[in-house]
Amino acid sequence: MATGNQGQGPNQGRRNGGGGTQGAREGQHDVGQRLQEGVGQVGDRVREGYDQAREGLAHGYRQAEGMIARNPSQSVLLGFGVGFGLGVLLAVALSQREESWYDRYIPDRLRDIPDRFRHLHLPESISRHLPS
Repeated sequence: MATGNQGQGPNQGRRNGGGGTQGAREGQHDVGQRLQEGVGQVGDRVREGYDQAREGLAHGYRQAEGMIARNPSQSVLLGFGVGFGLGVLLAVALSQREESWYDRYIPDRLRDIPDRFRHLHLPESISRHLPS
């Protein structure tokens, strides 16, 4: 069985029509290079920003150290005041009583029911479960 493509190798058809695919490959290669260059530029900008931020923070830290060295007593008092203030705020925030389920959902007319039962002298194990 002879076919008309006998003299052509397996890649012959690709070579004949390959002009379009080679151009597409070159276009993809160019797009890949541009993308890589863009990513490299973004990386450089991020690195520069990080370096600037690090230098700025280091400069501020050195200034703070110098100010503390020049004014030690005022620095200690300021640190004590800030710590005390934060401690008070934290204590107030943690000590606020949350509204209980009973307070939230029991109607006002039913809330005085435990007071009605006080004269019964209930055992301690029961009365401690009643709201006061």
